[in-house]
Formats: sequence, structure tokens, C-alpha cells
Amino acid sequence: MSQFARCLIGFMIAAMTMFAADLTGIWAGQAPGRRGDKEDVAFQFKVNGSTLVGKMFGDEFDLPLEEASVSGAQVKFVVTTTNYYSRTQVKFVYTGTMKGDEIELTRTRVGGPPPEAPANRQNVKQTFTIKRIT
Repeated sequence: MSQFARCLIGFMIAAMTMFAADLTGIWAGQAPGRRGDKEDVAFQFKVNGSTLVGKMFGDEFDLPLEEASVSGAQVKFVVTTTNYYSRTQVKFVYTGTMKGDEIELTRTRVGGPPPEAPANRQNVKQTFTIKRIT
């Protein structure tokens, strides 16, 4: 590999790491909720290289991010919650793209709903935008 190619690869890795560092902070927005209502939601992100840690905050909860990663402008993490009515765990996968001080997130419910839930709730994808507040 030539000296130029090594420098170019090194620059690209450094640029991706610097760009990912811009994710650190608190981001907030409104996510689709039940019956078409909007729910306030916030995320606290902290990036160290490609490692992402943080929490999701809602009106009545704060949940840790699981399986979280960041690569350049792409972010991915999982949030597991417990369904209030059925007491079953529900897993949501979030994927998104950072664009300046906004992140467009897509939330996908993983796994099937409880037997009494409508079939149309399985694997529903919802997209919303969050904005940096700090």
C-alpha cells in the first residue's frame, strides 16, 4: 500500500471519529405514540470512538441504550421496555442518520406482539427527527 493510500485511510478514519464525536449531548423531539399522539422523548448520547452509550428519557421512564454503535453519521441502538398492560418485554431498534444538529431516527418494533395485540403492530417502522439541545 502506498504512503498516499495509508494517509488517505488514516484521514478518513479520523474524520469519521471526529464526526461521530458530534453526537455527544442531549437530543430531543417527539416520537409517534399511541393512537397517533406525539410523545416527548429525549436521548443522552456519549461517544468514545465508535462506542456509543446513553439513555432514552420519556415522560415516566429512563432506559439504557443497548447494542449501541456509531459509524460516521450512522447511529444504531436498541431500547427494551416493558409493556404496561401485558408485562412483556418489548424491544425497539433505532437506526438513524445525523445531519448537523438533527438526527432522523427510524424505530422498529422487534418480535411479535402479545397474542391479544393487533397484528398490524408487529415490526412497524416509525420515523421521526430529534434535535440537539445541548
